[in-house]
Amino acid sequence: MPSEKRFSEVKKILERAGYCMVRVHGSHHYFTKPGEQPVSIPVHRGKVKAYYVRQVEKIRQSD
Repeated sequence: MPSEKRFSEVKKILERAGYCMVRVHGSHHYFTKPGEQPVSIPVHRGKVKAYYVRQVEKIRQSD
């Protein structure tokens, strides 16, 4: 089961999967990829909670 990760690691995973960060609104970082649903990742103190890490892992596995 994934635990919290640093945002920089999560960002690298999404960028390798073809996502691009398009905006930041407060603590939420928004990533998009043509033909896919946008992904919103909340970041607090530089960390991403395990729930969102699992979502990103599923995205990585589907590519």
